[in-house]
Amino acid sequence: NMPNENAAQLSARQANFTVFHQELAQVLVDFIGRIGIEPAAPVLKQAAQYVPLVEQALRDMAVADEADRTWLTARIAYFLGEVFVQQYDGCWYVNDAPGSPLHARYVVGKFAKPAQAAMPVDPFGLAQAYVAAPVPRALATLLADMHTKLEGEPRFLLLRACGNFCVA
Repeated sequence: NMPNENAAQLSARQANFTVFHQELAQVLVDFIGRIGIEPAAPVLKQAAQYVPLVEQALRDMAVADEADRTWLTARIAYFLGEVFVQQYDGCWYVNDAPGSPLHARYVVGKFAKPAQAAMPVDPFGLAQAYVAAPVPRALATLLADMHTKLEGEPRFLLLRACGNFCVA
């Protein structure tokens, strides 16, 4: 049954959070270097400056298979999450809000800056949409849309890349 499954997933992710967060930094720096961007380490402090470079590197990248897709999606998620964490002074956390469509997912939020401070961002959902998009992919557009949702007065919040809208 679903609630218990969700609860189990939530506790597993909460227990694993420290490892997830430590790994994220190493994996992200490694990824930035692998796609040919040097120096890679400052991405952990200045992710927004890397957006045009990452966009250029990945715009036409073909995704060979499911393993490739999973690998790329995780790394794009880490990158996108860091862009929002840094820009809006937020953090990564496991969403424990009951009934949230993002329940038990790694999200970014608790932002100090934007108007919609209570709204968590789903970097993995955004990354899935980005990787699934036909080439040439537009990373900057994806980010701009999300910034608009965070800073504007959205009547509708995009919860999932599959186009489910929910009245805020």
